[in-house]
Amino acid sequence: MSVTFDMVNGPAVFIMPHWSKEGTQMERDWLNATLDSIKAQTDSNWKILIADGNSPSESAKEYLRQLVKEFNGKLEVIFMEQSDGPGHARNVAIKHAYEAGYPFIVFLDADDITGDRRVEMARKIFLEKPEVGVVYTTFEIIDEYSNTVPREKLSQSIVEILESHESGNPPQGKDAWIKIATETGYTNLTSATSVRTEIAYNNLFPPEKVSEDYYTWLVYSASGAEYAYTPIAPTRYRIPQSSAGSASRTREGGKHGFYTTKCRVDEAGFDKASEIAMKKGDITAERAKLLKVKFLLKEAETMGREQDWELAEMCYQKAVQLDAAIAAEQLNAFGFENRPWVK
Repeated sequence: MSVTFDMVNGPAVFIMPHWSKEGTQMERDWLNATLDSIKAQTDSNWKILIADGNSPSESAKEYLRQLVKEFNGKLEVIFMEQSDGPGHARNVAIKHAYEAGYPFIVFLDADDITGDRRVEMARKIFLEKPEVGVVYTTFEIIDEYSNTVPREKLSQSIVEILESHESGNPPQGKDAWIKIATETGYTNLTSATSVRTEIAYNNLFPPEKVSEDYYTWLVYSASGAEYAYTPIAPTRYRIPQSSAGSASRTREGGKHGFYTTKCRVDEAGFDKASEIAMKKGDITAERAKLLKVKFLLKEAETMGREQDWELAEMCYQKAVQLDAAIAAEQLNAFGFENRPWVK
């Protein structure tokens, strides 16, 4: 299928997974705030694709049908027959966006709020830098009432992401996956990430419901997409404070279950990116092993910051089993030798 993408005149497309069990007023308020932030874009050349994963709530689905009428051709809803998580919903919408010829995708979840210059800045960077395939920005955390959550109340994994943005040297350019995997950890929030449609179409999200985005970002980069960071137009990322973290964390049975799955998917994502890079001749098998050890140590550090010592030690032991000498050397290089999980 031959598709032409017009970055100058073609519409950006906001891709938004949607699923509602009860169709509460609060969920509707969140969705309305999300849509209002899209309507406020300085670049008004956009479309919205909502992929509904067979929501149990009929009232929620009826509200989506009402929105289609209100947006006069700017919003389309894909009503799916089954729900396999947000990654699957995004994949369905990505395929639709590709076939429609939309030049770039702006990911946004149905409860987050995007910055008003997000489309403008992504289009500008994509036009000025043809080698860039992914543009991401920073974010702040808001609660269920759209109030900013103080830094001291954020989980350490969220703080770690923000630190990578504030470092003055966030992952950018070619092979950003290496820095993300071995130095910063997860760095580009889904609702703060934009990508050329062709790249997203050729590298769909894996069939996972946790950390499917981290996996995908590594694959984007290893496949050749350069990354660009801009602090302009930050996203407001909603984490309700009345529950124990994000919806995906709740779905996995709490914090430990969530991070157990995250470690598995993160490692699978690293392995896939490494495999792609080796096939392209970008890294050797020897370098791949070094990077894997560094990745596992970084993952251990992230788990340690969350005080999940069991998972931190598991990641560390995997690094030692892969190559004890390299693990010891990198442990010292990272300054991790006195961490509680080093046993």
